[in-house]
Amino acid sequence: MPVPNPDQSNAQSDDPLTQHTDLIKEIFGAATDAGKRYQRQLTLARTLAGREWKLSARALLLVLVGILSISAVGATLWVTLNAMLATGLIQLGLHWMWVGSGIILLNSLVLWGLVATIRALLKHISLSRTWNALTLSTQLPADNSTSAQSPDNAQK
Repeated sequence: MPVPNPDQSNAQSDDPLTQHTDLIKEIFGAATDAGKRYQRQLTLARTLAGREWKLSARALLLVLVGILSISAVGATLWVTLNAMLATGLIQLGLHWMWVGSGIILLNSLVLWGLVATIRALLKHISLSRTWNALTLSTQLPADNSTSAQSPDNAQK
């Protein structure tokens, strides 16, 4: 497309209707081109999202397999440790009933500790503040530390 030279007068450039028509054609062409590029970008983004989803799903599957493998190895080691401890205590001359009770007590204490740790950690999992921020909620959670510092409580 030739670039117009302002030094040369053109018969077509003198007509304002032709100038407006050419300008509208250029704007329409640019808008069409932008629309096509936007559609192409959306198509590429959709393809990228699909591929990332597949990659994430595969990675999650491999992580789960790894966790199960580590759990199996850990359980095997724990059972072996219990068996070795029981065998050693029996060879030291302790009665098998005392050894069995001790091993059960030891495993119960470990289980209790794990459950307590998991419960404490689960208390920290919450998306309520994020949800409130996303929904622009003005409702504040009931928290004793903030209510104790409020001016109303200081006056009482």
